[in-house]
Formats: sequence, C-alpha cells, structure tokens
Amino acid sequence: MDSIQTHKLMNYMRGTYKVLENEWQKNAREIGLTQAEQHVMWIVYLEEEVTITRVSEIGLWDVSTVMQVLKRLKNKLFVKLDKKANDRRVSYVTLTEEGHHKVEASTKYSYAVMNYLDEYRSKSAKNAEFLDAMYEFQMEFNQHFHGSEFVKWVERKQVLTT
Repeated sequence: MDSIQTHKLMNYMRGTYKVLENEWQKNAREIGLTQAEQHVMWIVYLEEEVTITRVSEIGLWDVSTVMQVLKRLKNKLFVKLDKKANDRRVSYVTLTEEGHHKVEASTKYSYAVMNYLDEYRSKSAKNAEFLDAMYEFQMEFNQHFHGSEFVKWVERKQVLTT
C-alpha cells in the first residue's frame, strides 16, 4: 500500500471512530459519566466481578489508567473494590446498586452510527454482505492486534438483565 492510500485509510478510519467516540461521550455525559467511566462500568457489569488487570486487558488501557477511572467511580459510589480473604494482593471490582442503575440508564440511548448501518444494510443484499464481510475483517483485525481473548470477550453473548 502506498503512502497516499495509507494516509486515506488512516483518515477514514479516524473519521469513523470520531463519530462513534463523540456519540459515546455525549451519551455518557448525559448520565453524569465520562466515556471511560461508562466503558469500565460496562466491563464490570458484564464480568460481574473482575480484577483491575482484567479491566485493563478488556478496555485496552494501562492498569494506571484503570486505577484512575476506578478511583473516580468509587468516589461516586458506583463501584466497590474488595480483596479475597485467601489472596489480599488482588483487588476485585463489582458494581454497587447505584452502579447497576447507571449501567441500566446507559441503555436508553441509540447511536446514529448503528442506525446508519441498519439503514445501509436494509438497502440491498450486497450491502448486507459487505457489512458482514467488514464485521469478519474487524474480528480478524482485532484478533491479530489484540489477541483471541479480546475477541472472545467481545463476541460472547452479553445481555443486560435488570
């Protein structure tokens, strides 16, 4: 791939991500969270009880970043950190009742990107096939760069049960 094609690809991918990121930030802000706080809370919700290291692996952050976010969430009373009696070295994160309410509140939003993709898919079988192929590519891409554990986590059935 020549440098012009690389430049175009990077800018189109960045443009796509910025739409997603801006919506994510806006929706999180409307319920009093940052995007990172909302992301951490969803990881904790889906894992039910999770180590800080696991949150960093799933969230694609450094442990120090996760610690900063968890400190804010703990101060807001949305998460709690506990240690097991048999291993005091590892902290486990769980949501508080207030944290569960915040996660539930975050499900009330729709995303223009998803609406656009649904509309694009419904226009033709060719579009649907293309989106399916793009999805497969994204899974393979993420497996290559972030590993199979990350992809397995993303792909597992995740349902909000409140």
